[in-house]
Amino acid sequence: MKIQLIGYDFELNPNNKMDILVDAVNASTADLILFPGHSIRDLNDLLYAEQDIKNKSSVAILELEESLPTSCMFMRNALYMLHGGLFFDLYTSQVFETEEDINGNDAIMDKLMDEMKRRQFACCGNRITVLQGGETAMLAGSGVNLDFRFSANGVLNRRYQSLLAGTDIFLNPVHETTDARGQLLQRMAALSADGRWCFYTGMLGRDRMGNWSDKQLQHIFHDGREINVRPDIHDEEGFISRTVEVPDRIAPWPASTPS
Repeated sequence: MKIQLIGYDFELNPNNKMDILVDAVNASTADLILFPGHSIRDLNDLLYAEQDIKNKSSVAILELEESLPTSCMFMRNALYMLHGGLFFDLYTSQVFETEEDINGNDAIMDKLMDEMKRRQFACCGNRITVLQGGETAMLAGSGVNLDFRFSANGVLNRRYQSLLAGTDIFLNPVHETTDARGQLLQRMAALSADGRWCFYTGMLGRDRMGNWSDKQLQHIFHDGREINVRPDIHDEEGFISRTVEVPDRIAPWPASTPS
């Protein structure tokens, strides 16, 4: 299974984002493509870009920035999937952004676990789960003390353990890359433990725009360790990508979901 990460500058105009989406997808030979958060502005832009998608083989995960009707509500940061050259609403949106949002709030964590059944899918036999933006803050502490933030809540802890057991690959698309790199890397190491994979991609903020060598833009972890992958820089198109081969596996479908 080939996974490709796409990253670009944060302050691109909507037309640039549509162009990158189309160019990156059409040029890709990956089984799965992960775009950063706020991949594209809104549903109108997405449907406009869809007309130029020629690649029918790759699956892609992306996020819409602006409010749009998702199910019966208006939400931001709605998650979409490209499959067979068409975009599909996954009917899920980011639940929280920071550890301040989630700390001590069992109800919000319960809401995130409820969303997981819409965040999980299989590709090449691997069971995949998407965590949007700062939702990795469900982990707290540091070093050997890093653990699920709500481990004392028996119900939530069981749901978290079920989530780990039902996931081979975590995808973490973010908006602007964070300066809290040490904490982020520890959380990714924990999520990728026991043979799992964790992929992170984002966008470069104003003070880093065009700095494709920025080490905070993309991260790839396997079995608790970071893997260094040389980037492919697409200067003319305005994006950077990294591609990794992950072994295919035979996994149950659908993926196990927290209950």
